[in-house]
Amino acid sequence: MYLLHRLAAEELPVAVAGGADIDALRVLSMAGHVKAAIPKPMRTLDGYAQPPAMVNEITSLGRTMLRRFPMR
Repeated sequence: MYLLHRLAAEELPVAVAGGADIDALRVLSMAGHVKAAIPKPMRTLDGYAQPPAMVNEITSLGRTMLRRFPMR
């Protein structure tokens, strides 16, 4: 929910980077709270790298969740 509140405070579309934020964004997207383009991780010599994701929209369900679970 923290990421959803952060996204609501920004002008969309917005890029999201970082492993933990990308994982949270995947959950929000699967739950139908946001519409986002999340690229697959890319194989590197050291393992994997996650390219940034692009959040295009907070859905009506996502806006409902923002109202039901306000930041305190």
